[in-house]
Amino acid sequence: MKVYLDENLPPLIAQPLAAVYQQHQFATYRDEHLAGVEDIPLMDALRARGFDAIVTRDRNQLKDPLERTAVLRSGMRWVGVADKRLKGLEQITITVATLMAGMRFVFEHEMEGPTSYALMTVPHTQLQRVKIRPITA
Repeated sequence: MKVYLDENLPPLIAQPLAAVYQQHQFATYRDEHLAGVEDIPLMDALRARGFDAIVTRDRNQLKDPLERTAVLRSGMRWVGVADKRLKGLEQITITVATLMAGMRFVFEHEMEGPTSYALMTVPHTQLQRVKIRPITA
């Protein structure tokens, strides 16, 4: 499957995804020279370039009637990742972890028409992810 990572995602996340999901291709707006392209023409461009899915934080693409129609017309899978308003390394690691955990379900799902996938963010607070205990004798 050929997957486009939207402009609202850090481009460097393509590399770890490609390393794990080696049978799939991941491209970014930088790879495709699509920076600044509005959503409606973007969907047409992606389909013309053979993309099967778009991964984005832009939930408006399914809410706005014109953008939704463009998504439907493209025939691509729409994969949404929640924006937790995190910054820097925290944002990158949570986004990568969420996509690593969730994309296998997208790839395994037998699509029977237009389909959206809302990936749930992996737990990311210290108490959810790490137990810290001193080692005593």
